[in-house]
Amino acid sequence: MATRKMNMFEKLANMAGVLYRHQKNQFPRRFGLLTNIAKRELAPPKTAEWPVIKREFNAVVKAIESQAYKNYSVREAAVYAAVALEVVFWFFVGEMIGRRYIFGYLVPASFVSKETRKQAAALEVEDKTNF
Repeated sequence: MATRKMNMFEKLANMAGVLYRHQKNQFPRRFGLLTNIAKRELAPPKTAEWPVIKREFNAVVKAIESQAYKNYSVREAAVYAAVALEVVFWFFVGEMIGRRYIFGYLVPASFVSKETRKQAAALEVEDKTNF
């Protein structure tokens, strides 16, 4: 007797179950790896690391000035580009944290600038003198 063919939703449910069971077994190992990397990579640099950072930064600046960056391997160039992008992204994240808002500065609806207040006061004085 032939077995019934599974429809698309049954196949998706089976695949989801297989993926879930696999990820459930892998999660503790991967989470430990992720926390170790996060502690090491997201921590600010220690004072002992600053001379190395300065030396590498100066080497990159000299390479850009003398166009020696053309001799970098693709891997070295990719690493330097990734570090530069990380610095830029952290700058923008810091700006968002400082603003306490993602899309710009929150300005209250009742905000009126000093210039506008002066102009409004001058118009009120004019209106009073015209009567």
